[in-house]
Amino acid sequence: MLDFDWLYRLTGCDRETAWAETLQALAKKYEFGLIFYTINTGKQAHPGHAYVHTNYPEKWLNLYETKKFRETDPIIRHCMSSLLPLVWDSKNFKTAAETELYKTGCEFGLNQGITYPVHGPNGEFGYLTLIPGKAFSKNFQQKINTRIADWSLIRDYVFKSSLRFSPMAADEGREETHLTARELECLTLAAEGKSSWEIAGICGCAEATVNFHFTNVRRKFAVNSRQQAIVIAMQSGLISPANLP
Repeated sequence: MLDFDWLYRLTGCDRETAWAETLQALAKKYEFGLIFYTINTGKQAHPGHAYVHTNYPEKWLNLYETKKFRETDPIIRHCMSSLLPLVWDSKNFKTAAETELYKTGCEFGLNQGITYPVHGPNGEFGYLTLIPGKAFSKNFQQKINTRIADWSLIRDYVFKSSLRFSPMAADEGREETHLTARELECLTLAAEGKSSWEIAGICGCAEATVNFHFTNVRRKFAVNSRQQAIVIAMQSGLISPANLP
């Protein structure tokens, strides 16, 4: 079960090294051995301008660039057009060029994994790839099903907390956002894990009214999901993790 404290640690890191160490420790907790995370200003932005955090072997990274594997990588192609995570292995690499990419990656332990596309509210684009460790690899297909949901949420926190270290850092400065008392109440209850239906019962209003408040919150914070709004609220001190269960 996901420990919310890990998400707060990510959002609370003000040094890139601390953030990277926290992300690596979280991946290790889920038995992932290798990780690759990148975010850029948009799909058409030059890859060289992207923010990248990875513990992939340097030799593999160099081969990937020199052989121009990016141009034929089916995982990146998936991420460009989808929001859904991709659990991948040899079956996803079908053409001759893709097969060469896959076989070369296997030499560095990249024979299976899961990749989460990242699409930010301002056009940001990237992805998060997790490669299982040795113990995990033995029962990968069975074990991955217990991890997909947690990392869909973690992906949002990784994205938002990484922006301060990325090319988008200059755009991160924002005027203080004012939430109404009811909007803040709904957001706090959501951070506690409550659904819209449960929040409606607590607040004594219709579920549609709760969803209306969340729509306003997402608009004010310029984000796509209530989880991303929770991240911003925690970073700005509107919600205190100490008060969460």
